[in-house]
Amino acid sequence: MLFGVIFIVVLFVLGGNIYTLVKTPPPIAGGPNGEPILVVKGLDIQLGMEGLVASVVIFMGTIGLGLLYYSSKYVFQPGYATRLMVLGAILAGVAYLIMTYLLGLKLYT
Repeated sequence: MLFGVIFIVVLFVLGGNIYTLVKTPPPIAGGPNGEPILVVKGLDIQLGMEGLVASVVIFMGTIGLGLLYYSSKYVFQPGYATRLMVLGAILAGVAYLIMTYLLGLKLYT
């Protein structure tokens, strides 16, 4: 129980949600033609949804790394261990790619 609470707090902080609480930016911004902007250019500003998306992606990567670790516990069940390892690697890899893509949107758009 305590680990779960601490884990949620760490995800909250790593996702940049303290900024969202202090500055209270809008959840989604609108562009000049009315299209929604989910990621704002610049490292000094963040929309509300960016923090939530970052928290979810960090959670997904953490679950993937946890599955990689958990797969090492099933040495005598290689099929199950392999499935856990592949799923963990996919989750961690996708989380890395999503975070890299989001950072690229913030820096280069």
